[in-house]
Amino acid sequence: MARKLFISVLGAGFYENCVYVQDDFKSSQTRFIQQATLELIDCKGRWTTEDKICILLTDKAREVNWEVTSRAKLKTDNAVPYVGLKHVLNQMGLSAQVEGVSILSGMNENEMWEIFQTVFDLIEDGDELYFDLTHSFRYLPMLVLVLGNYAKFLKNIRIAHISYGNYEARCEHEAPIINLLPLTALQDWTFAAADFLQNGNSGQIVQLTRHAIRPILCESRGQNETANNLNRLSNTLQTITNNLQTCRGLAITQEESVDQLKRSIEGLTVEIIPPLIPVIKKIELSFANFSVDKNTLNGLHAARWCYDNRMYQQAITILQETIVSLICEQTGLSVEDEEERMLVNSAFYVVYNKKQQHEETWKLPNDSKGEDAKNKVRELIQLPIVNALSGSFKVATNLRNDFNHSGFRNNPMKANKMIKSIGERIQKVCDILIPNNDIH
Repeated sequence: MARKLFISVLGAGFYENCVYVQDDFKSSQTRFIQQATLELIDCKGRWTTEDKICILLTDKAREVNWEVTSRAKLKTDNAVPYVGLKHVLNQMGLSAQVEGVSILSGMNENEMWEIFQTVFDLIEDGDELYFDLTHSFRYLPMLVLVLGNYAKFLKNIRIAHISYGNYEARCEHEAPIINLLPLTALQDWTFAAADFLQNGNSGQIVQLTRHAIRPILCESRGQNETANNLNRLSNTLQTITNNLQTCRGLAITQEESVDQLKRSIEGLTVEIIPPLIPVIKKIELSFANFSVDKNTLNGLHAARWCYDNRMYQQAITILQETIVSLICEQTGLSVEDEEERMLVNSAFYVVYNKKQQHEETWKLPNDSKGEDAKNKVRELIQLPIVNALSGSFKVATNLRNDFNHSGFRNNPMKANKMIKSIGERIQKVCDILIPNNDIH
């Protein structure tokens, strides 16, 4: 089980007694938000000796709020009973270890980075983090969000709680504890969406979705429609990206996954994470050029999508095979029959190499039926579309072969030139097949 780690900054102010509340929760009357927050997360009931509570202390906070038993009120010299936070935590009877951690005052950039390193060093691999930001320096909430993502990457932690005790908003000696965890959740979604839009990786989105909807579906017994739509969105997005990453041409052009994706997005509401909808709309926009119906031209859009997401080998593979599929479709050949697809390849070879009058040099499929195959190639090489696309098909074939053989061939292309050439070839084919429609 992951270690639980609570981190909070203790300020130097003179704190008055207050009851902190969140939904149905009410804390004990306390001067310290740390006590209220530990009660809120049920530290006494759920935490063990393996878990840890770290209170960050400047020299001033340690002096006036940590181990004291009395303190003078502000602007007076009259000392009053004032039990410091260390004693308060000891009196709570907690099983978790409690440690006061010295930090600098954070008055400049160097001190800020030292605080960052101090807090980061408190975290162990796989920790479950609980943050209270109430008495932080002005920049510390942002620092904690950045540090949280830094630790997620380097130490595989999970942020379970972030809150802020808003003493200034108290009413009749009750002050709210504000839940800030949705902010880090939105940040996770934003990073996951960026990873998807830049690299075509849906893994983080799928993982976040399942984590977000699991308790909702459990509580509603599968009846929460927004959660169901988010679940369908996640599954469909994974299906689409799997198809693109593995070059599943028939699925890309003959299934209606993009339509399913758009319908799932339309069914979402803001009740789970309000700012999430614009993030998901950005994902939807990346598929804007795709037809929602079965359409072989989706292969071209898929090639462009792969190229934009740095999936260059998939881009050129899908482009070349889509060209063949479109010719098959226009001439009554089967897009699924390997031999009939090879006839299209042969036609492109004949046209590109100007061998129309030299039939003895034609490269026909090994299993083709002699004269029937030649007749079909004779028909194909007369088509304007085959002549228009022959150069692009040749370039795409060379690029694909260079990829597939890892450059182990004569005159392998440089990586940057290959990437540029793939993009140019996709655009050229689109200019021919979808004129006046710049899908770049």
